[in-house]
This record gives sequence, C-alpha cells and structure tokens, in this order.
Amino acid sequence: MRFSVVPEKNRSTFSMEPSTSNEKPLRVYKNLPVWVVEDHNDVLQHIYHAIASRHLPFSGMTMLHFDSHPDLQIATDMDADVVFNKAQLLSELSIENWIMPALYAGHMDHVIWVKPPWADQLPEGTRHVSVGKHKETGKLRVSWPDVYFLSDILYAPLDKLQNAKSVTIDTVTMETNILEASSFPNVAKSDIKSDLVSRSNDGYLPDTKRSKLDTEDGRECERNVELNKEKDSGNWCLQHTTIGQSPNDKETENKGDLDISARAGVPESTNEKSESTTECRADGDHLESMSKAADVKGHLEVISKLMGSSKPFILDVDLDFFSTKNPFKDVYTKEQLHLLEDLYSFTPPVDDTADALDHCQQKRAAQLHELESALKACWDGTEPLCAIDDKKLTKVKNLVSSLQATPPPDDTLDAELIHMAGLTCDDTGELPHHVSTQEEIDSLIGAMKVLLSRLPKPSIVTISRSSHDDYCPPNQVESIQSKVLHMLESVYGSINVHKDYETHHQ
Repeated sequence: MRFSVVPEKNRSTFSMEPSTSNEKPLRVYKNLPVWVVEDHNDVLQHIYHAIASRHLPFSGMTMLHFDSHPDLQIATDMDADVVFNKAQLLSELSIENWIMPALYAGHMDHVIWVKPPWADQLPEGTRHVSVGKHKETGKLRVSWPDVYFLSDILYAPLDKLQNAKSVTIDTVTMETNILEASSFPNVAKSDIKSDLVSRSNDGYLPDTKRSKLDTEDGRECERNVELNKEKDSGNWCLQHTTIGQSPNDKETENKGDLDISARAGVPESTNEKSESTTECRADGDHLESMSKAADVKGHLEVISKLMGSSKPFILDVDLDFFSTKNPFKDVYTKEQLHLLEDLYSFTPPVDDTADALDHCQQKRAAQLHELESALKACWDGTEPLCAIDDKKLTKVKNLVSSLQATPPPDDTLDAELIHMAGLTCDDTGELPHHVSTQEEIDSLIGAMKVLLSRLPKPSIVTISRSSHDDYCPPNQVESIQSKVLHMLESVYGSINVHKDYETHHQ
C-alpha cells in the first residue's frame, strides 16, 4: 500500500446519473484530451465527466495503467455504497485506492497494469476476480487472496460478497534493453509475494488458465499464459503463445510487425516542424532513437492481444512509472524503518483453505488494531486502551521516542501517518524505489511510444505527476512530463492538454 505523505486537499466534486437503457452513440473529442493532475485519484473526476458527457461508455471499459504502483487498494473502512455517491466518493479517495471503486461501479471491468521492472506488488499474469460488498460488514472487498490484499484485510471469498462485479486484472512488466528485471534482484525474491491460493471457486483464476482474446481482425484465438521463472533473478516473466504455434514460429511470422520504426509514426526527418517548446523539439528529435533503443521483449504482443481492437479504453500514466522514489526513505531513518517492518510483520495463512484465510484476516486485523491504538497512546503520552504484548509495546515506545527526538524537516508526523507508513513497510516488501537516469527514462518513453503506436487510439488520456508527495522525483517531473506529452503528440497528432494541477493547487 502507498499513501500520500502530504495533507489531503479539498477536491471538486460533481454528480452523475447512470445512462438510460437506450444509450446514444458515444461522442468523439475533436482532439484527444489529456488531463494532467498532481494526485492520481484526481483523474477519476475527469473520467466521470467524460462518462457523463457520453465521450466514454457508462460500463465495460478497459484501463491501460502505466504506474510503479497498482493503485488497487481499497480504503479499509469505506462502505461499498459510497461508490454510488460520486461527490462523497471523490472526497474520500486517495492515491492508492481510486481504481477499485470504478471497477465495483461497473465503469471498468479490465485493468492492465503495466509496471517498470523494479515494481513487484502484484504477480504477473491474468487474474479474473470479483469486487463486491461484504455481506456482513458492508465494506468493499475483493476475492483475490494475494498478500497485497490479505495484509491490508481487503480479501473476502466470493460467497461473502454481494452485488459482485467480475473483473480482469492483468499485470505486465515493461522492460527495455537497458532496464531488465534481472537487474533488480530484490524484486519478487520471496515466495510470499506470489499468490497464496489458486482456487477458481472464489472468483479467482490463476495465470495457467486459458482464456480467449479477440485478435485485430475479430477472430478468436487462444493463448496460454505461462509463468517462467527467469534465471538468477527470481522474477516472473509473462509469455503468451498462440495454440498450435511455437514461439519461434510466431517471432518469424510477426517479424514485420516488430519493425517498430516503420509502424510507430516516427518522423523520417529530424527537421519535422513542431509547435512545442525548444526543449520538446529536442525531445522530438530523440524519439526515433529512443524507440529504436527500446527492447520490445514481447510486451508489445502481450498487451496488443489483451487490449483487443474495439473496446473503448482509458490510457492512464503516472509519471513515477519512469522514475520512482519511496518517500518514506526520506522521512524515516533506516533504524526507524526496521522497527516499522518488525512491528507490522505479516504472517501469511498456513494453507489455502477458507478457514486459514479467514484466520489470517482476523489475526491481521487484531494486530493492526493493537498497533494503531498503541501508537496513538504513546504519541500522546498515555496508556494504550487495548491489551498489547509488552515486547511489542516497548518497540512502539522506542519508535515513537526516536521519531519525536528527530522529527522530519516538515514536522508533520502524527500517530496516524506513522501507522500508514507501517502498512507500507511490512515484510511483504517495501515500496518501489528506483531513481532513473535520463537514459533509462528515455528508454521507457521509447518503449511506451512503440506500444501505443500498435494500439487503437484511447478515448481519453489521464496523467498523474505524483511529485508533491515525492513518488516521482520533483527534480525530474517537469522533464518527464514534457517528454511524455511530446511522445503522445507524435503518436496521436493534435492533443488537448489540460494542466489541472496548475489551478487545483492555487
């Protein structure tokens, strides 16, 4: 889980009524709109506006989501019914939990999370899961028993969910010739990061299930999703192969498709005019070399098949996809982070039975309640209201004493923020952290350009800067944004850029 480390601001809200049964044809923007926000959850209001104006369908959309974080968390105490009150929903969302409500509302039923090779919060592959309202608590929950959800008490079996929506979540790693998963040995190094169960009767289907995909000419083709462990790296690599066709045959057959400079809309002449700034013109001159340098690695084939050809989709990009910081590394010392990891250590279920999963969730809930209560009491100088182990309480007191003795520069810490930090620091793995070089950033932009040139045009583009909370390095965000916008212009032609963050934070 990740959280914003800056105070939450007021958000503009609006209401939107569902479309009638006699849906009118979708409207088409004259120029592709690109909404640029600061906090990622703020893109949802622009998506909802596009639905209300009939530029996006009310249901069944796909989101192509480039990010160093899945953003698939759920606010633990959010009532599922809040999802249908748009004004209240938008006011309660945060950067890590804005996608699941849109899935439960039915607006989207497919999310493709494209991650850089240093991110590993979810295992690669295709998952068919359900999102619904817990029958007993009324809270929003998901039927995917991955540690990502179990550790934050967000899992529920399908038979405990009502009004459940079936959704597909794909996780694909984008690698380039200079950014390979094998270069990040700490990614997916522990078995705890893999799926804990593989039971389809809970609305969860593992990667090894075959599914049908629509090819560009509308024919059905099958694929096998195979998880092959890369040598030495321990990272899971996704491969899709067509039935009756070997990977080598496919590579030969599609050789022309992978001649990316011809298909990517790269200008043949570096003297092509541009209306952008001088910096962007320089970036434009570099687009061809970036694209040619990008090692496609097979993600072009994978995502092209996953996307299909006719379904409306949203292109969503977090600029921390290209360069990522773990902001908690700047707030806490190594010793403080180690204490948090120890206190918030997560114990996975002993097996994949329903009883074991339920026991795991109950034990984790009690653990988090104890820690939250103890942190608040120690921070305020009082005694905890609930019982807690003496050794654990001593560690909490040591952590609080250390933080109060050496507060962060902005001195904004409180017990709640420490608790939220702890949820990101348990032993299931820390938040992604890789500050990229300019060459690495360019290689990822080039790979994205090649991919987008092979896909249909999105209905809308949303971009999050994520710089105020330091997930995207503030000293790099302007350069990355400029290059990404110019790349989008080179792929799609005229775009209509709305810099929402310039007015949102005034």
